[in-house]
Amino acid sequence: MNLTPSTRLEEYRTLTRQGSEAFWSRLKRWFLVSALVGVLTGLGVTALEFAVAGVWGRAGSGLGPVTVVLLPTFGLLLSGLCLQFLTVNPQIHGTEEVIETFHERGGVFRFRSFPGKMLASVATLGFGGSAGLEGPSIYAGGAIGSYTLRTIRRFGFSDDDVRTLMIAGAAAGVSAIFKAPLTGIVFALEVPYRDDLTREALIPSLVAAVSSYVVLVQFLGVEPLFRLTGRYTLGTVDLLYAAILGVGVGLVARAFVTSFHAIRRYAESLSLPLWVKTTAGGLVTGLLGLAALLIIGEPVVLGTGYEAISDIIGGRYETLELLAILMLKTGAVVATLASGAAGGIFIPMIMLGATAGAFMRAVVPAAAGGLFPVVGMAAFLAAGYNTPLAAAVFVAESTGGAGYIIPGLIGSAVAFSVAGRHSVSHKQRWRRETRMDRLMRLRVADVMTHDVDTVRETDSVKDFVELKVVPTGHRCMPVLDQGGRLCGMVSLADAARIPAERWVTSCVADAMTRDVITCGRGTLVGEIVTLMTDRDIGHVPVVAGDEEHALVGIVSTSDILALDEARAAWQWRRSGPDAS
Repeated sequence: MNLTPSTRLEEYRTLTRQGSEAFWSRLKRWFLVSALVGVLTGLGVTALEFAVAGVWGRAGSGLGPVTVVLLPTFGLLLSGLCLQFLTVNPQIHGTEEVIETFHERGGVFRFRSFPGKMLASVATLGFGGSAGLEGPSIYAGGAIGSYTLRTIRRFGFSDDDVRTLMIAGAAAGVSAIFKAPLTGIVFALEVPYRDDLTREALIPSLVAAVSSYVVLVQFLGVEPLFRLTGRYTLGTVDLLYAAILGVGVGLVARAFVTSFHAIRRYAESLSLPLWVKTTAGGLVTGLLGLAALLIIGEPVVLGTGYEAISDIIGGRYETLELLAILMLKTGAVVATLASGAAGGIFIPMIMLGATAGAFMRAVVPAAAGGLFPVVGMAAFLAAGYNTPLAAAVFVAESTGGAGYIIPGLIGSAVAFSVAGRHSVSHKQRWRRETRMDRLMRLRVADVMTHDVDTVRETDSVKDFVELKVVPTGHRCMPVLDQGGRLCGMVSLADAARIPAERWVTSCVADAMTRDVITCGRGTLVGEIVTLMTDRDIGHVPVVAGDEEHALVGIVSTSDILALDEARAAWQWRRSGPDAS
């Protein structure tokens, strides 16, 4: 077809307008709002770090045998009180809440709980609880990202954008607290899944992470998180050491994760107020700090552990002291966080990994330098959080030693394989949820047909075929008794088993199947699909929950497929075929 010049001009204008709209949409979502989230998160994390440092600087100076026990006890008491009385969901916080919000609440936080959870984190960390700053930082970044976008949604943002900006905020939180923007990006993309990535959040996370990093370093400088003496040069034998270390640390991390979840489940099963549980956890943490003070000369297992990690990498502690730190720190982390107090577990696992690596360095001939503790850090984090890429990137950024990336990747990969499906996070999912996964999680009430065509058991087979099947096209129908109760199912195949000359004199009751598979309105679609496949049936009657024969609807394979197609069409219309 030949196009006139005016038609071509109109098409060019249309394409130009569509291109401009797409560019503006991406500019809003990927740069402007992401940068705003990064700046706000950077300011929030800076304030958090100053608050924790201020409290710990006053309370933790000159710790003695009595104060080393009392401080964590008091801090976790305050943390429990803040969580129980100032929040609406005290049972979850930090990174776990970000993951749950991403998967189950569309990126929408319970913002009323934000002040209480931040105060609880300051109480835990400021008074020596064995936890990390990254938990509240990730939570703060995720909440800031979600809140910012929900506030300006009138400018054309969608539900998916809220989830994306929440992940970008989490990346900004990690970037700021560790002075490691690449770690923030990779960790935020990895952590929602154990074997997948949140790819759609890449560019917003990059912009937000860099923005938050730039803000924080204006106050705290650009020095790496941990001090390393000397420059590391990669050697061939180091790759073998990294793999062996990955196996050992992976096993240690797996044992840690198992014990952590066991204690956490036990604590959750106790019918006690949360503040009582956290106080007990604080007391145990303090006693373990006292043990470290008596054995090592300092309560090295308390607090965030940044200084301790640098000392461990630098070789300050003897072999038996490292073993003591590994055992006492494990107990302190479990006591602090499994009791329900607010705080992060990222840095505690980094310290455990560094300690395990340093211990192996002490017992392996010809092992020297920072390789073992640094690779141990990466391996423990990869095994404990199922984030092998973020683990290797973190050790390079936090130590300033880019040479550690290759052995770090090897140690992380091996440890990740050894740990398998074990993760310290019980909110992570194994892989990205597909459209079919979401469909399978729906209830039968969402897909069933309410206006059901039925037949009476006293109707003739001839009437069933001519008056029911032919007009409606339905080849299978529920059968009701005289009282209107479900008593069977009859199909065209059932009728065909009766000779046609007997259709007039035969009742539906003579042809129907009496052993009927039913379900309730609350049954999951996935369960119904499995049932239909196993029994080779295409229709399942839906009955009232309290009355097994009270028919309220029917679900068929065509109902499920029709809903899937309708949702796909609606998503296409809402987002457009080229939506990112």
